[in-house]
Amino acid sequence: MSEYQVIARKWRPRKFEDVVGQQHVVRTLRNAISTGRIGHAYLFVGPRGVGKTTLARIFAKALNCLDPHEGEPCCQCESCRAIAEERSLDVIEVDAASRNSIEDMRELTEDVLTAPVGGKYKVYIIDEIHMLSASAWNVLLKTVEEPPAHVKFIFATTEVHKVLPTILSRCQRFDLLPIPTSLIAQRLKLIADTEKVPIDAEAVEAIARAAEGGMRDAQSLLDQMLAFFSGDSGEAITGAQVLSLFGLTDRADLERLLAAMLRNAPGEAVSVIGMLAKKGKNLETLFDDLLAALRGVQLCTLIADPTDLLDEGAEAVARYREFSRLATPEAIQILLEIVAPAGRILHDALNKQVYLETLVLKAMREAHAIRLDAVLKRLMELRTAGELKFLESAKPAESAPPVILQIVQGGTAPATLPAPEKKSPDAPLTEASATTVPAVQKPFSAPSATKEEAAPEVINESPSSSGEDPIPESAAEPETSPVEEPPAPTEPAIVQKREVQTEPLPPSVSELAEEAETEVIMDDDPATDPAIDQAEPSVTKTVTLEPEEIPEDSYAPAEAAAGRKSIANSDPGALRKAENEPYIRQVLDLFGGHVVDIHR
Repeated sequence: MSEYQVIARKWRPRKFEDVVGQQHVVRTLRNAISTGRIGHAYLFVGPRGVGKTTLARIFAKALNCLDPHEGEPCCQCESCRAIAEERSLDVIEVDAASRNSIEDMRELTEDVLTAPVGGKYKVYIIDEIHMLSASAWNVLLKTVEEPPAHVKFIFATTEVHKVLPTILSRCQRFDLLPIPTSLIAQRLKLIADTEKVPIDAEAVEAIARAAEGGMRDAQSLLDQMLAFFSGDSGEAITGAQVLSLFGLTDRADLERLLAAMLRNAPGEAVSVIGMLAKKGKNLETLFDDLLAALRGVQLCTLIADPTDLLDEGAEAVARYREFSRLATPEAIQILLEIVAPAGRILHDALNKQVYLETLVLKAMREAHAIRLDAVLKRLMELRTAGELKFLESAKPAESAPPVILQIVQGGTAPATLPAPEKKSPDAPLTEASATTVPAVQKPFSAPSATKEEAAPEVINESPSSSGEDPIPESAAEPETSPVEEPPAPTEPAIVQKREVQTEPLPPSVSELAEEAETEVIMDDDPATDPAIDQAEPSVTKTVTLEPEEIPEDSYAPAEAAAGRKSIANSDPGALRKAENEPYIRQVLDLFGGHVVDIHR
């Protein structure tokens, strides 16, 4: 009885034409041998089980073949047989994982000086070169850069980022890709038919999916299935048996979960995940399969025929196209965006079932939430259809009258203040612009006093023709007496004509000028009233506020229609509230004043 040889070794490719899924590398190597353009160092990069070492051996066999045919080794000459039987002295394989010291590399650099025994080249195949230390690489560096003419180096690694850049620059690099699932399934079917192993197509598809792009892994899984399920009964290996052995998810269960996510059925999605967890399925594999399925559904919404981008057959692509009709492309995109980055967190999670359920529910909530752009799109559709015509005939809401705040800077507030008028900056100021209003004022020093009005006073003023300031800067500020209950006024205050001079705001508050109108009111002629000569000018800032900045219950529309009313008389705390407003506080800090009244 001969010794049993595993499928992975028995079915290892002997020629370039037997290699599956790496045609871009095969074509380059065959052309190099046919044309004689052979480099001195090659680097094969790729995941496990995709054919790095296999391609290195075939390439070494083709280099020393005595009768090559279009770059293919004949596999009949003595050199090809010696390499296949691993007894050739001209092909040396080195495992860098175990021989990575400086002494090992020094021994190798001395051995390259000897001539080949029976072949044309002496080929060194160094596997897992990322395991070499930096010192070992330094010993080998000069030899790799300028080896003898009879020496060829072939390196293989799964972690190319660990290889020194100085080595990468001296090699021809070939990146080997994961093998498509369909090609792995075809090779497994060929092996099963040749070995006369009964296995159905569903089981072959499940093994190919579990291999994750590695042909060696797929062949090892097939060998395991043959040892576990084959017997004297002669029954074929089924897909259910493969799924139960490797903890894989059935395609039907995966499609149930996918449909629940697309239809926004949280209960069904949680039920499927719980059922698979009870069966002992690998939830990380389920996550990978779900992510691949979501990607397939998304590609069906973007591309008419995504067969070239998907590692699936025509039947699976047709199923993805049906699922793409269950949700909008935007919802599918959001599902994929939330699920895709969570693979590493799921791997480290203590309770993978709870985390996966939470992740799926969160993705469904975000994907199927009502969004503003959808609402606007629907409104535009209704407007186009004529269902929103009643909005055009609706009467617009009337805006409330503006609110006027009067702020005094320095001295005492004047007894009466005229209402500001909107004027052009270039319009001349005339005496007709002054108005006479009854005195409705409340001193700032007593915001909580009663609603009784202050005693009226008479101010006689006359315009001044000179542009100089008639009031001396050294004038003392008049003393103010404590607030007392003033007697009831017998007649309204009389305010003569005055000239209103408009001063621009400082540049530091230019943004406030768009919302406020500032007027500085001064007495120009101190000779008309001797008392004014001893007082500082009263500068008033008039601010016009928008209606929404004042509570609706602070004024009555009827009062606003009749004329300006003092809000402070009806609400004693209005002055205090106004000074606490951020915008008003900026104006007060700018002019160093106080709010003396609020008019509407």
